[in-house]
Amino acid sequence: MFRKAKNKAENGTEGTDITEMMPKTKKEKVPWDKEKKKKVRRRVIAGVLAALVIAFFVRNSLVAKNTAPMVTTVAASVGDVEQILSTGGTVKSDETLTYFAPVSVKVGKVNVSTGDTVKKGDVMLTFDEKALSEEKQEAEYKMASNEGGYESSVHKNNEYVADLSEANRNLPVLEQQIADNEKLLDELNKKIEDKKAGWNYNGTNLSVSVMEWQSIISQDEEAIADLKEREAKGELNEYHEDEIKEMYNEAEIKLANDREILLNLQIQTQYNGYEEGYNKEVRELQRQAKDVEELIASYKEYQAEMKSQKASSESGVLDEGGKAKLEADTALEKLTNQERLDAIAEVENGLKADFAGVVTELEAVAGQPPTESGKLVTIESTEKVYVRLNVSKYDLEKIAVGQKADVDIAGKTYEGTVTKIDGMATQNNSGAMVVGVNVNIDNPDENIFLGVEAKVYVHMAKAEGVVTIPLEVINSDRDGDFVYVEENGVVAKKRITTGIASDSVSEVKEGLSEGDNVIMANGMEFEEGTAVTAAPMP
Repeated sequence: MFRKAKNKAENGTEGTDITEMMPKTKKEKVPWDKEKKKKVRRRVIAGVLAALVIAFFVRNSLVAKNTAPMVTTVAASVGDVEQILSTGGTVKSDETLTYFAPVSVKVGKVNVSTGDTVKKGDVMLTFDEKALSEEKQEAEYKMASNEGGYESSVHKNNEYVADLSEANRNLPVLEQQIADNEKLLDELNKKIEDKKAGWNYNGTNLSVSVMEWQSIISQDEEAIADLKEREAKGELNEYHEDEIKEMYNEAEIKLANDREILLNLQIQTQYNGYEEGYNKEVRELQRQAKDVEELIASYKEYQAEMKSQKASSESGVLDEGGKAKLEADTALEKLTNQERLDAIAEVENGLKADFAGVVTELEAVAGQPPTESGKLVTIESTEKVYVRLNVSKYDLEKIAVGQKADVDIAGKTYEGTVTKIDGMATQNNSGAMVVGVNVNIDNPDENIFLGVEAKVYVHMAKAEGVVTIPLEVINSDRDGDFVYVEENGVVAKKRITTGIASDSVSEVKEGLSEGDNVIMANGMEFEEGTAVTAAPMP
């Protein structure tokens, strides 16, 4: 009906619908030609492709907006960690020997030069045979030789020099140690006085409380006595017997309770008095103070010794002129006739090295007599060799005598052992306080170099079968160490307790388990609960 009405309005006619006047015939389908079908198909395909492209970009846009940021993770693993101190030091000989001329005769042949290596028993030089024979005859002729004091004088002078050096090195350190410990003693004494003052205050308060409760108990006792007096006078006849008993019970219960409170206060007062004199904390502070006092006394005693040592050493040390004269005048006098004969016998076949080493000084000249000092040659042992290290206070607590080390010297690696840790720190060229450490070479050979710099790797500690993570994933703040981990697609912040560390990984004692995915933060900060996409480190 709506369609017919619309036709009427369009044609501007009223009454009979024109469609009703036309004969009804069957509508025939007009077939499409092939070209038209192709055009339609192409349009449909293009529309579908356009819809797919639009859907793809819409989807990617939505996904991009909702995609979690990608982070690189590394799994906590179980393995071994070794802590190694890597430092440098100087190769030194642990034994030095200077050979003096046993006789004042010309040197024959010199077989070594400065820097040469020698083996034990090598002939370093010889003496003129004719001159040596004449010297022997003279020594035999002089049965009573002068017993020289060269060696003792040199030794004594060396002692003076060593004592003076020790005093000059130790006195500033001792002065600082005395000042530091005196300050510490003052702090301990103040703590003791503060503790005692606190206990005195508490004891006073307790004593006042005891007096107050004693008064209360007296009142309780007076109340009971008054109750008995009233009962005797018959003033309680108006009460039943049960009521009177109840009154007595309440008064006695109150008295008992108040006595118990008083007893506890008295016990506390006694305990406080005991604690004032014998409290563990005070005793410990007093013990520490006593130890510091003893330490200060020992430092001052040592300081006095050093001052006295310095004064006596300064007066006893020979100057260069005095040493030269002593060496020249007493080189021969130091030997008895028998010693002289023995020395001659020892060098008849040449002056031999007592051990394998390196020639560090050579004053002997072929065809010439010894110098005024009598020095011929000095060798430093290559059989007893160590590396001298200077260790900072940060590494000192980790290093110990007996620890093994690898020592690289001129491209060759030697095994070493920590054998000595100085008991006193010294100041290096940069002004930092360092402690000297000796690392002995366990297997030195004749080709080892003295005086060169060595690279030392001290094996300080090792942990096996522990949870480890790379050092770079560990973050720190004022509360300690922490890491970011990925758990079920979100970020979690975990506090950790670390142990020993190598140059690349650290032991984790608490906070992580094997397999935890730790995020490589690289200085970035994450919020807990942030969604992320984890990508394991390749």
